[in-house]
Amino acid sequence: MIGDVLLASIIPKNLKKLYPSSVVFFLCNKHAAPVLKNNPHVDKLIAIEEKKLQHPGSLLKIAYSIKVQKFDLIIDPYAKLGSQFLSLCSGAKQRISYKKNTLPGAYTHQVLFSKKDLSVYGKALDERLNLLKVLAPNFNFEVKPELYLTSEEIKAGKESLNSVNPNRKTIMFGILGSTLNKSMPVSYTIAVINFLTKNYNVNIIFNYLPSQRQLVQEILKSVIPSNKIYPHIFEEDLRNFIKLAYHCDAIIANEGGSVHIAKAFNKPTFTIFSPFIPKSSWGTFENEPQNKSIHLKDIKPELFIEKSKKQLYLERKSLYQELKPAYIIKELQAFMQANSF
Repeated sequence: MIGDVLLASIIPKNLKKLYPSSVVFFLCNKHAAPVLKNNPHVDKLIAIEEKKLQHPGSLLKIAYSIKVQKFDLIIDPYAKLGSQFLSLCSGAKQRISYKKNTLPGAYTHQVLFSKKDLSVYGKALDERLNLLKVLAPNFNFEVKPELYLTSEEIKAGKESLNSVNPNRKTIMFGILGSTLNKSMPVSYTIAVINFLTKNYNVNIIFNYLPSQRQLVQEILKSVIPSNKIYPHIFEEDLRNFIKLAYHCDAIIANEGGSVHIAKAFNKPTFTIFSPFIPKSSWGTFENEPQNKSIHLKDIKPELFIEKSKKQLYLERKSLYQELKPAYIIKELQAFMQANSF
């Protein structure tokens, strides 16, 4: 969800280029809203709890609040049932989303999903740009999501790292994905951490969800003790994590929002993909030399032949076991060397 919202932030950014005097509202999940704080392209941020979009009474209230704004344009990069209903009720003359089964009349323009890569930036960004191309097919759109920190926030982030060794570079390690389905097998995670502490003179701090704390503590019990690891440096709040990420020299993580945050700051990223997550979509900015990723499909493509998304999801655990630590470490070594670690 965090990555979705951050990538979608290129929409208001480009709307302001197309229509400089426009007023842009952005409606998103409350959990992901901190990535839009201080964004100069968003005039009003509407942060809503996901459950409210699933409750008929709450949804009707939100729909009414949108209708009274008398919007001229709705762009919906999600096209979920709740957002379809909001679009339908908005009264906007132009309502743009993707070509899929939707509520009748929800959108005036529906864009086909891309079947092939349209750029070097990744399909997730291509598809969001395609929504904008309905408005101006030949416009030179900006493609890079950005995050905006105040000088006070930058200072606070730096202070959070006061206890690390200032003579070493600092790596943020995403020890778990947003769910276990998106996370490396625990033994593989331990092997990668041990490889880093043994072979590189770096500070290592961790990123994970607060709800994952107990599992992370169990994982760290099996990691070889090292004074390069700083488990006490951790931010539960998303905005505080963003402040911290700004000062890190690289991020190594399972695919997810933390990687996209690092890329928005132009930090080197090494991404480990769960087998059911398509690298072609979410491997953004792989054209930039500081970014590298690994996906089982790159190593054993035969395991993916004629398998649907559903099949890959059902087989995710056995497939992830095939992405051996040796494969990950080989690519990680190349990443570390390329980024002067």
